[in-house]
Amino acid sequence: MIWISSMTAIAAAALAHPATAADRLYACGDDQVREYRFEGNTASESWRWTAASARDLPAAYRTTLLAHIDDCKPVDGGRAILVTASTGGVVLIDRATGRVTFRATAPMAHSADLLPGGRIAVALSIHRAGDRLELYDRTRSETPLLHVPLPSGHGAVWDADRRQLFALSHDLIQAYTVGGTKAAPTLSEAARWTLPGRRDGHDLSRRADGRYLVTTDDGVWTFDPGLTDPVATSFTAFAALNPKLRVKAVSAAGGRLAWVQAEESWWANGFTIARADGSAPARVPVTGMHLYKVRWIR
Repeated sequence: MIWISSMTAIAAAALAHPATAADRLYACGDDQVREYRFEGNTASESWRWTAASARDLPAAYRTTLLAHIDDCKPVDGGRAILVTASTGGVVLIDRATGRVTFRATAPMAHSADLLPGGRIAVALSIHRAGDRLELYDRTRSETPLLHVPLPSGHGAVWDADRRQLFALSHDLIQAYTVGGTKAAPTLSEAARWTLPGRRDGHDLSRRADGRYLVTTDDGVWTFDPGLTDPVATSFTAFAALNPKLRVKAVSAAGGRLAWVQAEESWWANGFTIARADGSAPARVPVTGMHLYKVRWIR
């Protein structure tokens, strides 16, 4: 089901600079995905999708498989949202209609992204049928095409500039090239980097400058895959958020930063937005949902 508000402001975000147009951000947790729009110094919820009300999904998805949504990534230029849930579901949602156009059962799914050729990559975390990176065809629900090991898989990001798939696990970031055919794709590891600090990779997101933000057990880091030297210089502490513990998501776009830091066990009661360097932070409260991640629409 989709829900659209009349743009009534539900939170004031005291931004230090005015926005020239509405910026959109998705927030997710429990079985919900919510869209927030930012106009000047006001954040408003403008759209909502709830798995329990999605009548085009089988009952198992509505009641169980999407009970704990852990990522909600805008794709297709913001026309769709790719959703994963640790309770075992993956869905692709059309933003305009709320219709589900792809679904898959994937135990402990934690992140996903669209790849060229109509493929979907999904990172699965710790589970007897997880700890892997899977590839799907977006036109064939419930049909994984291949998988490779990915211990405690938590991130999957397609890098269109480098033509590589970046995957985050407990200890590593790995870059893969995608080959083969549409029906029988292949994944070949091109490079790997060991995470800094206490490791335990949790979130991976791309910045506009081609670098990445990655969260670990003990902080937030800037990752530069262009540095091929295997020493830790590929990672530098992101001063605005390091050290912050239990950061579940970081997203940067359009000169703005947004993040979620766990407050109650694994979830939060709101998120923070700020300038790209972390200055002028403003908290946006979220009610009625155990918030887990936020993602700007680029």
